[in-house]
Order: sequence, then structure tokens, then C-alpha cells
Amino acid sequence: MLDVVRRILGRDRRGLEKRLQLALAAGKMAAWEWDLRSPRRWWSPEMFPLHGLPPASELPADYYALVHPDDRQRFREAMHGPVRTCGEHSVQYRVVWANGSVHWLEGTGTTVCDDEGQPELMTGVCLNIDARKEEEANLQFLAEASAELAALTDYPATMQRIARLAVPHFADWCAVDMLDDQGKLQRVAVAHVDEAKVSQVQELFDRFPPGPDAPGGTWTVVQSGHAELVPVITPAMLEAGVGDPEYLQALLALGLHSYIGVPLRAQGTMLGAISFITSESRRVFTERDLLHAIDLAARASVAITNARLLDALRSADAQKDLFLATLGHELRNPLAPIVNSVEMLARARDPQRLLPRAVHVMQRQARHLVRLVDDLLDLARINSGKIELRREVLDLRDVLRAAVESCQPLIDRRRHVLSIELPGEPARVDGDPVRLAQVFANLLNNAAKYTHEGGRIELRLRVADAAIEVSVSDDGVGIPPELLPQMFDLFTQAGTAPHLEQHGLGIGLFLVKGLVQMHEGHIQAQSGGPGQGSSFVVSLPRAAAVESMPAPATPSEEPRASRRVLVVDDNVDAADTLSQLLEVLGHTPTTANDGASALARFDAAQPEVVLLDIGLPDMDGYEVARSIRQRVGGDSVRLVALTGWGQAEDKRRAVEAGFDEHWTKPVDVGRLGGI
Repeated sequence: MLDVVRRILGRDRRGLEKRLQLALAAGKMAAWEWDLRSPRRWWSPEMFPLHGLPPASELPADYYALVHPDDRQRFREAMHGPVRTCGEHSVQYRVVWANGSVHWLEGTGTTVCDDEGQPELMTGVCLNIDARKEEEANLQFLAEASAELAALTDYPATMQRIARLAVPHFADWCAVDMLDDQGKLQRVAVAHVDEAKVSQVQELFDRFPPGPDAPGGTWTVVQSGHAELVPVITPAMLEAGVGDPEYLQALLALGLHSYIGVPLRAQGTMLGAISFITSESRRVFTERDLLHAIDLAARASVAITNARLLDALRSADAQKDLFLATLGHELRNPLAPIVNSVEMLARARDPQRLLPRAVHVMQRQARHLVRLVDDLLDLARINSGKIELRREVLDLRDVLRAAVESCQPLIDRRRHVLSIELPGEPARVDGDPVRLAQVFANLLNNAAKYTHEGGRIELRLRVADAAIEVSVSDDGVGIPPELLPQMFDLFTQAGTAPHLEQHGLGIGLFLVKGLVQMHEGHIQAQSGGPGQGSSFVVSLPRAAAVESMPAPATPSEEPRASRRVLVVDDNVDAADTLSQLLEVLGHTPTTANDGASALARFDAAQPEVVLLDIGLPDMDGYEVARSIRQRVGGDSVRLVALTGWGQAEDKRRAVEAGFDEHWTKPVDVGRLGGI
């Protein structure tokens, strides 16, 4: 009978052990027991691989020797406390395998006491938590990276910080490669667990830059826009992808083990890529790691975009300050001789003797002021798309002659030699003659300003089958290579050089490019570098063949008729000087400085022409114009809005109020003579 009971109990015990093994396997756990009153210890078979030991090995004599040195004290305290109190324990700790690798375990157990409350048996389970710890580290890394990236506002610092954040928490190596304006990859940041190797890696990149046709790697990620995961990098992979023996040996010496490459993109634009590589740690990247890398790349892309925007804002702010400073300088330059001339005439004992020279100076400087204001207005019109072209089929040779004529005084003053080469046959384009003359006058003026006195300037026109090409070249200061791509950007100016007549707002070439593009053409800048001169080439589409060109209008030789003119302006000096100028031109002027007196003067003088300012103190010029149209003689008078407001909306309102024309100040003298 006793034998039967023993067999039954044996079967139950074996069944219980089998069920325990199944439960442990399902939970990826291992069980253990420690008899606190004897040397007896027991491990389930699963405990051995958790510690890097062969199955069915001898149990280690000193378990604490397997625990990582940094965790031994904490582990000892976690175990001994429950022994004294007959309580439960739970501890996370690291063990070191015989091959030197480190692994995380979580131990959970309890201490059993006898009837007298004395510790008798300790039992528990162990669980490998490498994956959990890795995930925790990755999430902590992402959280820290997000916080730091959100706080970064400097673009270069952002690049380097992105690389450093990944090392050593996520990878042994991290590199950030960005696409430049020419579509080439530039390594902007690199980090490694061993700082001494950073320069070595950068040197390898500089000597052996990756090519777009390389199999795998950064270019593949950038071109495809998809992340790449290589869990284990084998020597065969490197040999297949690297053709240069020296480069191959250098890569093999680095011990590259696992690789992730993820693209950096923002708002649909590819920016570059981040590469994560393991070597010393021998970590093998997983699909989960790939998801974390993609997450980091997305956050980094936002940080990069924000840093670039802030850099652009800083640059724009600096350009604005430079522009305002330059504008003040450029306005004071012509104002100074005008003021000096006026003061000189006011204080001279014989002003008549000084008058011719003073008038010449004031005319020239006033024209310069008008050009500055016109450039500013054109800038606003081009930016808003409101500039209007008055196109006609014209001979570009005539446009170039007009441009040369306007620039000749500066060219002569600088004693330059101007060489002009024009073809014998017409060079017909469909364009606005005034705007095209503005384009080439600007280029000629620049050539004259940025060339030392006595230099050479060449103007060439060539006619091809479908296009007409005009080049303006000089032997002046030249353009640095790094500045060439920016020459047509707003507020960009060439570098300074002594003894050159360099001035301007830095908007001339921006306007030139805009006007050329409005004519369906294009412009490019060329230079051999500083001191090598420069050349600007404009290409315009050739106009369709026409049977004849319209003959240029010739000025009439008939004497101009005298008109009765009412000048209305709240600026007394402006009204009086304009009236005096009209009188010199042979007209009979009357002035008024507000709307009420303007209406009274109109009724009394019955003028033929009214030059009417818009901004009056008692009523605006639109209201005055409407009132004039309702008066006797108001339907036949010529109403001209003379104002500083020159936008399309201002012209529309003037027409609606009854004006015949809209002139912007200062008015051209030729217009006044022909009213």
C-alpha cells in the first residue's frame, strides 16, 4: 500500500514540475529556491541561460560574483531585508556573463518562516528585462531629445546636439548629413562614444564622400525618402558596397555592427538624413529601434525647420537694419549738396554768380533722390505683383542707346572706356522700352560704380534664332564665388573696395531680375572672383517677325500754348515753387493751400488745368475734384491728381473721383511744359 501512495505522489510531483516548467516558459521566467538552513540550492533549467551559463551547469558558489559590481550592494540589501522580516522582495539588477556582456534581470520572491518565525526558505523567479530596459532608455532618450530640441534655436548647434543626444543612449555613432543648395550632401555633425574618433570619421567622410550611386547608406535614404535598417553589418556587405581598398579597410577597422538611416524632411522637402551606428556596444538594432529613430528624425526635422526659420528671421532683421542704415546714408548723400547749395545761395553776397553751379548740383542730386524713391516704389510693386508693363515690339538697340545715354555722365566722370557692340540688323523684342532701359541702365551703372577709374566696360548685343542676349562686362572688383548665387537677392551688395563709387540700397539687381523675368527672360552673373571683373548676361525672347517697326515719335516744334493753371497743395513751399516753375514755362498759375480756397480760386480764375494734391487739411483731393466737376466749367477743365501716392488703388480712386490723370511727385518738367 505504501508503494502505491509513493508512486501516486511521484506522478503528481512530476506533473506539477511539468506544469511549472510550462508556466515559466510561457512567462520567459526561471524559478529558484534557497534553503536558508542548509547549503541546498535549486535552479530551474531556465535560470542557467539567464546568466549566460551552459544548461545543467554547476550552480555558482557565490551568486553575488555574477552581479554587476555597481549593483551588488543594492542587490544584497534587497535580498537580506526580506530574510530578516520573512517578507517579499523585488529587485532589478544587472548580471555580467562570461563573455563580458551585461544583461538586466528582475528578481521577485518571498521568504518562508517556520512556526517560530525563523527564516526557513527563500523562493522566487527571475525574468530577463533587457528589452524593457532598452525600451525605457529609448523613451527616456526621446523625451530628453524632444525637450532639448524644442529649446534649440541655433541651426549649427541644433545639428550637433541632434548627433550628441543619440550617443551613447541609442547608438555608438551618430552623423547628420544635410543637402546643400547644389543638392550635395554635407556632413554637418558627427558624434561618437569615443571623442577621439570623431575627427577620424570626419576625415574619412571628407576623403571618401558618399556618391549618389552607392548601394545603401545615406544617399539611398535621401533619394528614396525611406528609412533603412541593417541589423548586422557583415564584412561581405562592406566589400560589396565599397570599391576603394583603403576606405574599406578603414571601415572594417571601425567595427561597424548595426545601422539605421532615417530621412530628415519638412513640409515635403528632403533636408538630409541621420545615421545611427553601433560598434563597440555590439547592439543589434531592431524594428522597434527603427520606429524610435523615425520618431527622433521627425522631431529633429521640426527643430531644424524652426532653427532655419529663426536664422532667416535674424538674417532678415539684420538685412532690414542694414537697409535702413543704407537708406539713411543714401538719402543724406544727395540731400547734403542740395542743402549746402541752398544755404550758399542764401548767404552769398553775389548769389547770381553762384547760381548756375548751384542749380546744376541741385538738379543732379534731385534726380538721384527721385531714382532712389522710384527704386523703392518698384520694389514694392514687384513684390506685390502690381507692376505693369507697357509692351510693344521694339528694337533693343534703341533701348541700349537710351540706357547708355542715361549712364554716360557717370561713365565719363569715372573716366571709363565704354565699348559698345551692336548688330547691324534690328534686335526686336516684345517689351516695355522704359523698363528695359531701366534694366540695362542699372547694369551699366553698377559696372561704372564697381570699376576703378579708367576701367573698361563692354556692352554687347547678340541675336540668336530664338533669343537676344545682352552682356554688360567690366574689369572691376569682381564678385567672390560664395556671393555669386546671392547677387540677385534683396539687399545683397558686392564687397567693398577703396576708391570705388559704391552706393545704393542693394535692391537694384533684385529689380533687374524681376523685370527681366516679367519679360519671360533670365539673367545670370559671372565672375572669376575678386579683382577679376564681372559680367551680367540678360537673355530675352526674340519677338515674332513684323513687317515694319513703328517710327519713333518726334517732338513737335510748335510753340507750347500758355495755360491758366490752379495749383492746390497744403505744402506752401511745394505749391509756390511749382507755381514759379509753371510761370517760367509760360503758364499763368494760381495757388491754393486747402480745399475750400481751391474751390473759391476755381470759381474766380476759371483755370484750364488743375494740379490737385490729395492730402488736404479740410477735405481730401477726391472730394475737391468731385465738387469741381459739378461747378460751372468743371466738366471741361483738365483735372490732374498730383500726389505722393502712386499705387494702383490710388489711381483707381482718382479716376472714380473724376480726375483725368494721376501724376506722382515730383512731377517731370516735360509734363508741365506740355499741359
